Amino acid sequence: MTSSPPEGLRERKKRATRRALQASAVTLFRRHGPDAVTVEDICAEAGVSPRTFFNYFSTKEEAVFSLEEGIPSLIQQRITDRPAHETPLEAIHAVLAERLGELTTGGLLLGRAALLRERPELLPRITQTHRAVEDAVIAAVAARTGLPESDLYVRTTAAVAFAAQQAAVTCWQPGSGDDAVTVLNRTFDLVRSGLSWEPPTR
Repeated sequence: MTSSPPEGLRERKKRATRRALQASAVTLFRRHGPDAVTVEDICAEAGVSPRTFFNYFSTKEEAVFSLEEGIPSLIQQRITDRPAHETPLEAIHAVLAERLGELTTGGLLLGRAALLRERPELLPRITQTHRAVEDAVIAAVAARTGLPESDLYVRTTAAVAFAAQQAAVTCWQPGSGDDAVTVLNRTFDLVRSGLSWEPPTR
């Protein structure tokens, strides 16, 4: 697997500022509602200037829902670099589980998941973020199989894996029951079982 060069101090500071802005935006969206929050409010919460905000984001919604720069490419590379004996679905599962575990160690995913549960009308706004990740998964499956990205197998595998991830995040209840990665594993188990289901006995 290829490794990334060490991150310098400037890059770490930029990443920390971006995360602080995102965390502040999510917190304020939950506390006051999206319509009541301004860019200035987010900047005050994060302790930065509006000029700094616009170095990272174009809108307050982008601050809430956008991915960190380079994440789709990172996901694509990780899937491509998984051991060759794994099926495409196994490789995607492993990488998505790894990524979800990384995200749930911080508060941003928790806050974003809670926000979407509290305000489901915001779900369409995250579509572009989802699309970027799904496109990365499609490219990785194509690379692993040697098939074109337009191939039915490539598209179906990526779509099923991505839907499984979204189902896991939606059904995950932070602070109660299984952790996010365990829920994700259960969704992929369901996919591998062919979504078989038996009605409960009475």
